[in-house]
Amino acid sequence: MMKLQKGFTLMEVLLVVLLMGLAASAVTMSMSGADKQRELERSALQFMTATEMVLDETVLSGHFIGIVIDDESYKYVFYDEGKWKPLTQDRILSERQMEYGVKLELILDGLPLVQDDEEEDTWFEEPLIEKSEEDKKKFPEPQVLLFPSGEMSTFELIFSSKDESGRDIEALVVGDSLGRLTLGRDDGFDD
Repeated sequence: MMKLQKGFTLMEVLLVVLLMGLAASAVTMSMSGADKQRELERSALQFMTATEMVLDETVLSGHFIGIVIDDESYKYVFYDEGKWKPLTQDRILSERQMEYGVKLELILDGLPLVQDDEEEDTWFEEPLIEKSEEDKKKFPEPQVLLFPSGEMSTFELIFSSKDESGRDIEALVVGDSLGRLTLGRDDGFDD
């Protein structure tokens, strides 16, 4: 007479554990790209919220405020005594470093940020003394200006990175001359 086996063999248990691990890794891999995209959009929304707050402040205070955007960070600056000085009194408005792998690209009026043939023009009266490299780093001129009228420079700011599979992903912030910010393009046309 044969005895009926109760329980599972070691091979059966290992096979189930292996299958569960494969299923979990497949779910994690498919979710991680979406998580990275949400992370980029969250960074873009933080930028939009802070910029809207600063724009409100320019209207209330009557001061010019600007945004200095580098490849991996941005900060808000105000014009005082002939120099652009960083806003440091508020944690939200202090310089914001992007997470590892996130890059920023700024486009002004449909043109890339740096033009080979452009001169160093400024909106503000400054002495004709050439700034030292140290002063340029300490008091950088902003690329985006926020005006006391509630208007601002027209720009597009691209937050870009790569997902786990190496594909490029991005989140776009568009600012128009009337001081409106949108996440992505809002052309008013349906595709």
